[in-house]
Amino acid sequence: MGNLSDTKHKGAKCLLFAVPALIIFFLSALFAVQGFGGEAPPQTVPFSSIAILKNLSRENKYFTINDTVRVDDHYYRFLIKSPHGEYDVLSTRDVFKTCHEIRVIEEYRATKEGGEAWNAAGESLKNIGRGAKQIVKEPKESAKAFARAGGKLMRSIGRFFKKHGEEKPEEKAGDGTDRDKGGEGFFVGKHARQFAAEVGLDVYTDNPYAQTLIQEVAKARSHGSIGTSVGLFFLAPVQGLGLLSNALTPNGFDAETEKLICEEAPAELRYVLTEKYKADLGVECNDGSPIKALLDNPNYSPREQAYLYCYFKRLSKPETGDSVEGLPGVIEHLGKVKLPVTATFAVNQMELLLAYQKYEKNLTRLITAANVVGGMTGKQEQLFIVPYDMAGNTAEMKDFLAELAKSAKTQGAKGTQLWLVGDAMSDFISEAKSRGITVKKNALLLPHFAPGDTAKKSE
Repeated sequence: MGNLSDTKHKGAKCLLFAVPALIIFFLSALFAVQGFGGEAPPQTVPFSSIAILKNLSRENKYFTINDTVRVDDHYYRFLIKSPHGEYDVLSTRDVFKTCHEIRVIEEYRATKEGGEAWNAAGESLKNIGRGAKQIVKEPKESAKAFARAGGKLMRSIGRFFKKHGEEKPEEKAGDGTDRDKGGEGFFVGKHARQFAAEVGLDVYTDNPYAQTLIQEVAKARSHGSIGTSVGLFFLAPVQGLGLLSNALTPNGFDAETEKLICEEAPAELRYVLTEKYKADLGVECNDGSPIKALLDNPNYSPREQAYLYCYFKRLSKPETGDSVEGLPGVIEHLGKVKLPVTATFAVNQMELLLAYQKYEKNLTRLITAANVVGGMTGKQEQLFIVPYDMAGNTAEMKDFLAELAKSAKTQGAKGTQLWLVGDAMSDFISEAKSRGITVKKNALLLPHFAPGDTAKKSE
């Protein structure tokens, strides 16, 4: 009996120690999942907690954004409901663009011409189906959505030919999509580009609802049944949403580039850009050259190609301030991207670097590290501006920081600045600091990325 009693007593003591340990284990696991000092970001966040969206109306007559926002790797995922369909949008960058597209669709289809075009697109809209109603801005799922939409979306009448007489090969992006499709065609493509320019849409958007409207209006115009639209002035204001939302920053819009995108079909646009690179930047586009690899890369939409040239030119030959070196290396790096999502990420980075340079005027050289583009400043510091919505102290992000630290040694940098478009977990910031990297979060709220005159640097 004595032995049994001792056994029970010892068992009770073990239980007393085991229960708190189990509680601590489960609480630690819970906090890690929720992001309370753990490695991983939270699984969800309230919309109101996203600093860079603080001015955006969440609920209005055009759309309602779900207040619970999922965290998907480095990005926020938003569920948006509109009168014409539901959207599942990845990243804050695409939230602005999608909300603008929804507003244009709703306002334009409320007009006589728009209503006729929308009704005529009835069969195409049916073909979009449940899968394409949820526009997921990532390679695999986006490709599936367009596959469901069928061949009735974005049809064009013919192919353009390059001026040297060679037919443009039909190449698909890494996710299986054709990113030229929205603006191709002798007649329909021309009207599609013109209509998109009139109402502030991206003619190469991957929003199937917007593409259906653009193509239906273009077909009607090519037949003479719909005239020129009333333009952007018919759009009612939405808090936090500008008239033009195809860029991350106000300075990301360029009227000359928009004109080029509107006037030139995809193949012609690449030819024009080839000539511009040679004339303006002294970059030859020969077979096997980095610039030819970039211009022939099907993962970039024609719009993105045009804006890359715009950003490169402004950085290499600015109207004021010193030029930035290192362009050839960046061109070679960007020409190797394998997916549209990576291409868009790269274009966003170049836009952010340009906006920074217009404000600070202290970038001296462009560099690449950890598959991202950055620059060296006059203070001999590395600067990387990354369009992530959320950075947690995960194994992947630790590797990312390690690569940036390695690059700092290679470049002989005195320090590294890492600016994030969105938020960052405290553990990630501490980990970065231990590697000599200073993190700034919610970078879009900095004056560098403010509109026009408000972005002037204080003396």
